[in-house]
Amino acid sequence: MQRRLKKAVQIWLEQEQSSSDHASEQALRQVMSSLPEVPIPVGFAERVLVSAGIVPEPGRTGLLDPAWALRFTLAVSLLLSGLAAVLVPSLLQPTLGLLHPARLIGAILGGVVAFFQRLGAGLAYWRDVSEAGAVLSSVFSSPTFLGVMALSVLLSLVAFRFLQSLIDSERSARYVRSI
Repeated sequence: MQRRLKKAVQIWLEQEQSSSDHASEQALRQVMSSLPEVPIPVGFAERVLVSAGIVPEPGRTGLLDPAWALRFTLAVSLLLSGLAAVLVPSLLQPTLGLLHPARLIGAILGGVVAFFQRLGAGLAYWRDVSEAGAVLSSVFSSPTFLGVMALSVLLSLVAFRFLQSLIDSERSARYVRSI
């Protein structure tokens, strides 16, 4: 078997040197087919993953170990179940008292009254905002305000033009203009 493998490798290397792609591919296939079948050892994949740093070493997982996570989850769920067994009866009694028809109707009517009170307050706020918007609209659409805005726009355009000419005159002495 070794002699056959060495001969196949020798043929493949010769074909690679001759720059014949098809022949070198055929020779490589022959080399691969003459390799012996070796069973993969047990735990090989785990050792590769550990050596690559993808998986932590067994026994060095600490609190991130799935067994610890399961134990922690069980402990927390048991603790919460115990707290619920103590607290739920004291919380249920006022809640069940609310289901009395008179208290239930009172709670619903109280909610409706509170809703309409908030709605009235919101509408009053909206009225005030609307009046303020009407005043601002009349001010901003007045001819005096529009004239002042037009004058400020013209002054800013003149100022920007002046600044641009200053920047261009300084750059021409120091920098080379781009093409």
